[in-house]
Amino acid sequence: MAIRHQLAVYSPISLGAPMRGVAAALRLTRDPRPALTELLRREFAASDLLLTGSGTQALHVTLENAVRRGGPKNPTVALPAFSCFDVASAAIGAGVSAALYDLDPDTLGPDLESLERVLASGVRVAVIAPLYGMPVDWDDIGALANRYDTILIEDSAQGHGASWRGKPLGTLGEISTLSFGRGKGWTGGRGGAVLIRREGSLDAIAVASPGASQEAGSVVGLLAQWTLGRPAVYGIPYSIPALGLGETTFHPPVPPTTIPRAAAAAVLRAFASSQREAERRRENARWFLERIPGDEGVQSIRVIDSAVPGYLRLPIRVPGGMTGIEESARASALGVAQSYPRSLVDLAPRLTGPERAWPGGELLARDLVTLPTHSRLTPVERDEIVRILQRKPR
Repeated sequence: MAIRHQLAVYSPISLGAPMRGVAAALRLTRDPRPALTELLRREFAASDLLLTGSGTQALHVTLENAVRRGGPKNPTVALPAFSCFDVASAAIGAGVSAALYDLDPDTLGPDLESLERVLASGVRVAVIAPLYGMPVDWDDIGALANRYDTILIEDSAQGHGASWRGKPLGTLGEISTLSFGRGKGWTGGRGGAVLIRREGSLDAIAVASPGASQEAGSVVGLLAQWTLGRPAVYGIPYSIPALGLGETTFHPPVPPTTIPRAAAAAVLRAFASSQREAERRRENARWFLERIPGDEGVQSIRVIDSAVPGYLRLPIRVPGGMTGIEESARASALGVAQSYPRSLVDLAPRLTGPERAWPGGELLARDLVTLPTHSRLTPVERDEIVRILQRKPR
């Protein structure tokens, strides 16, 4: 029985990262968080920032703060109807209601008519969350925000390596959030950040420091990520159903903390390698896009003008998703994966707002599939993925 199983997504991490993490956690070296703060301030043109224990926590803190500034008794936030489940988790943690807007399945960006209906109903905080590093048009979105006096939160958890009009994702919003989770391209195993660009856009917030168990967990997680970042090794735990590797699950919110020292040290260590990895992802994505069928069976996602995608994974639409791929088991072993298997309709807290149907989000939940683009993918595997996609869907 074959053990090798390709990763759907990969973030580079060296053995030195957990070693540095151990030293940082034991306070044998200088606290790496001030250096990480300065790096992020410089790279993302932030006037201020807050480091958090995860990208979900970063969005949680941002939502909580934004609705408090708005002052309504029953705060409501506009969320995409189809997105990472952690967006719903952050909203639940922040105690907000959700008005869902639909997505354009051709670009993965907001359906502007749906978003405008939500904003016109009185919602004054909106989360824009580009998927898989596919930039969205901030001119159109910003015009809507200005018309309705809306606070835009750029959730750039999946935006590593992507840019729009020469500006990296994570620099476009008044407030932006980042994630350094293991599948986000630039990783410390965990961690996140809130990036602020306008004075007064975020109140002073105090978050708890991580305890010894969280520091230890960061080190263990880094070692596990380094070990499992090889398809031949990853296949062993993946073959154990109880571990649930590769499954998309909802994680309940947890109280926000600051980033562990170990994770911050690993993020700093991975900065240069993550930039090289982003270029490899773009190269592999371009290779696939030149060869996948592009007919009614497989449709690529349109890249908007002036955008350079980060291609955390390469999203495509296949009728029926993975169930529509004839050799779905083999495709899965090659790192091809279903995107989020359902919309946020069943996960988001206290649904409100004018929208009652989200056809774009439902189509994406059914049909969106992602291809691996990372540097662990071999030329033989790329060829086999294309061969599988060239066969007619079931």
